Amino acid sequence: MWRLILVLMFLTPGTASAEDRVFGTYAEYARFVDDKIMSRDFVSLINSLGGEDEYTEAELKATNAQLLNAMPFDFTNSAVLKRVELTPDFSQEMRVYWNRQKSYVYFYAFLHRREEGLVALRFNLNTNADKIFDKF
Repeated sequence: MWRLILVLMFLTPGTASAEDRVFGTYAEYARFVDDKIMSRDFVSLINSLGGEDEYTEAELKATNAQLLNAMPFDFTNSAVLKRVELTPDFSQEMRVYWNRQKSYVYFYAFLHRREEGLVALRFNLNTNADKIFDKF
């Protein structure tokens, strides 16, 4: 389990690059994140939010396999547990996803609203809620 937590802690790109997805609205971002996490489409999530240039293809495959192993069932419910507006253009949030098998995963994002839209500057996915709560 510790190995998985360590792997998940590294899902935190430092800065948004030119290729990272820009969302037109917060609602578009929220739908995307919910859809990808609830269906456990972790490769698309990581690549779109900034991890594409952070991982080799082999590292991404290994990370995805570990995530799918730790979370073998799709998620059926979600909620935003905490959202903090840091300035009018910067915010951070914590989301939780769960299913009938009582499996939980927690998602953190540090967001920036720019002229062209919303980008995730940092994100983290973890099965340990404390690792996400510690970011606030």
